[in-house]
Amino acid sequence: MPRAVELFYAISELSDALSEKMKAVADQSELTTAQFNLLYIIEEEGPMRLSELARNRRCVKSNVSNLVRGMESTGLVRLTPEPHDRRVRIVHPTTLGRRRFRAALRDSSRLERALRESLGEASAAELTKLSLAAAAFLDELSLTE
Repeated sequence: MPRAVELFYAISELSDALSEKMKAVADQSELTTAQFNLLYIIEEEGPMRLSELARNRRCVKSNVSNLVRGMESTGLVRLTPEPHDRRVRIVHPTTLGRRRFRAALRDSSRLERALRESLGEASAAELTKLSLAAAAFLDELSLTE
């Protein structure tokens, strides 16, 4: 394999394998992976604007709006107006959303523990550090330069 894409191929393989496992975890809790990821963000960082969620998920606001609209209709999140600008909506998890998220989180935590055991704690910590550094680099990279 050409060295020029070896890293991208390896990361893509990891991403595909992880996506497959996380889909199974989310399915068991009656969530999609996109719903799990959104609930993860608002559970970890607190309720936030749609625009903040879009930036956090690296996608356009309309994609997040569609996802949130579906989640609201199934009772996973609720929207409230921002106190200072009533046109802006804040996304909050509901009791149902939290319950399903926590069930999926338990299963994903077991999956992460198994991966950490397989890799060893030092390698798992290094993989975490490198993954976050690569994501930050790619977020800042401009392909037009």
